Amino acid sequence: MIRGIRSLLVGAAVLAAGCPTANRPRSGGASKTVRVRAVSEAAAVRVVASVGSYLYSASSRGLVRWDASGTALALDLGHGAGDRVIALAADAGRSWLWTVTTAAVGYVDAGQQTFVEIPAPPRAIGLDLSTVRAVAAAADGGLWLGSAKGLLYTNPGGQWTPTKITEPVTSLYAAADGWLWIGTERGIIGKNPAGESFRYGADVSAVLATVRFVVRGPGGGVLAVGEDAAGKQAVAIGKNDKWSSYKVSPAVRWDAAVTIGDTVIAVGGGRLYRLAERDGAARRPLTRDGYRLLPSAGDAAAPFVEQLAPTVPAGGTAIASWGTELVLGTRDLGVARIANAGAGPLSWLRRGEMLDGATSLSVACHNQNDCWLATGARRAWHWRGDDFEADGPVDQSVLAVVGSPDGDIYAIHRPGDGKKLIVSRVAASGWSDIAMIETPGERPEVSVARFSPGGLLWVGLRYHQGKDERPFGVALVDVSLGAVAYHRASADQRELRKGILPVPIEVFDAAFMDEDEVWFATSEGAARLTGKKVMVWNESNGLASERVRAIAASPGGIVFAGTGVGVGEFDGDRWAFPRELAFPVNDVALGKDGKLWLATERGVAVFDGKRVKRLDVRRGLLENQIEDVALDPYGRVWARGATSITLISP
Repeated sequence: MIRGIRSLLVGAAVLAAGCPTANRPRSGGASKTVRVRAVSEAAAVRVVASVGSYLYSASSRGLVRWDASGTALALDLGHGAGDRVIALAADAGRSWLWTVTTAAVGYVDAGQQTFVEIPAPPRAIGLDLSTVRAVAAAADGGLWLGSAKGLLYTNPGGQWTPTKITEPVTSLYAAADGWLWIGTERGIIGKNPAGESFRYGADVSAVLATVRFVVRGPGGGVLAVGEDAAGKQAVAIGKNDKWSSYKVSPAVRWDAAVTIGDTVIAVGGGRLYRLAERDGAARRPLTRDGYRLLPSAGDAAAPFVEQLAPTVPAGGTAIASWGTELVLGTRDLGVARIANAGAGPLSWLRRGEMLDGATSLSVACHNQNDCWLATGARRAWHWRGDDFEADGPVDQSVLAVVGSPDGDIYAIHRPGDGKKLIVSRVAASGWSDIAMIETPGERPEVSVARFSPGGLLWVGLRYHQGKDERPFGVALVDVSLGAVAYHRASADQRELRKGILPVPIEVFDAAFMDEDEVWFATSEGAARLTGKKVMVWNESNGLASERVRAIAASPGGIVFAGTGVGVGEFDGDRWAFPRELAFPVNDVALGKDGKLWLATERGVAVFDGKRVKRLDVRRGLLENQIEDVALDPYGRVWARGATSITLISP
């Protein structure tokens, strides 16, 4: 098998005739907007609710309980950890949290630290739990559920009772006086404690034709937000059966709201708004961007509206109160925790599953919205354009994923703390093992995984011997045959004859000029392998620092070496360290457009051959200390920090 691999290596494509043209990063071209998406969580937080001193957040990865210190506890609701939580409702008096998932209805007893699942609804009711849109705890210990088919009631004994309200329900608010307020696609309905229902419409100045949400109004009563008959947003406020309607000026869509004390906090347009009863002694400050409610029906005085300072991250529409704090579930960044009823300051609740134990970053894609990420920690992460899903072999460390020239994806993973690495092909049908990589010690790891232009997989290796970490050169894998050969530093001619090439033993990164010329970033400098000949550049012959952290090579013949003192350029003759790139670099990646992307201590930098531009926390990153950058086949840049992964779409 080694002989076959050597034949493949020797028989690969040769250098084109003549001297290559130098290809530094190029500048110019039309200016484009760079989209930055920083992610700290695997899945969007879709629902939040609080019971007593605990906050609960739900995503497609299950339900999590948070205490005041920010400690997270994942809760098991049965039926598999991936059951999607549809809705949550707090019963504060009983310290219960009602939960509705795609599979079951139940409640968490926060006092007893238990979960109780109630019997499923009878088939005769025809309730599909995935159609539930809103829930509210009933005063008698039961639960109101609003679905696409109307309003239902259930209780811990498993009794399910439909109501006469059969239109699609969008929101529920159970008032302290026993009234249940129901937002529907046809307006707002009130249901009194005796079970009688009343519809409130334009005839009583509640102009809502459809309702998005209903909450307790500022100072009491009911506040509902939706659209009027013309499809324009309207706010209806009712108190003691007297209603008035308003429009928000300047126009901004309010997506959700929660009541804290006597005020309502609404979220919309990436901002927060506080609604409070108007105080006759208060004076509105003169400001150009002030908001107000303008009356459109009825004669009640409009509440005071104030825009709060904190901005809302993307997807921040799941809203709840936690004592005097406002909490917002976001798409990518976890739960925002905003003190003083949304006035600030802001802190975060994050699990950071994808970054737990991360040591590296590699990305490979089947198509633009179907990519795999490996961080060197447990499992791989499958991204389909939105959330990330843990996938791959259970309880195995996925050390790298890499795309081959023919479009296949391969993963390198380690079972537990074993002594071997497995190379698997990743397909829609699952992962299939094709080769085994062995090292002399325990817990082998991968420093780099790259396919050569001819389709051979080069894998940088290290392993543990007791408490020591030791390098082990490079493994060369022929994925078509499942054959493996090893390259490592050796002066033994017998090993050279066996195909063990003299690659410097501690390899951090690799890049291919073509099939016959491979460059390595090593602890000894920048090394070039041509055939069986290795040449190393270090501080004695041109490098400013011989500990090269990362390396990239362009088809035009330029090599870029990232070091702790800057980036060196090799033009085939000598090294130069441009002044523009004289800063510490942790990783480099060269795009097809010739731009050089850099992981630095001050964010992600991009060099177009003339200027360096930076993306940092002021431009969308979650942190400035970036350890790794990786390019996918679609020109997007993925960057890893200690607490986040960032997707940059140039």
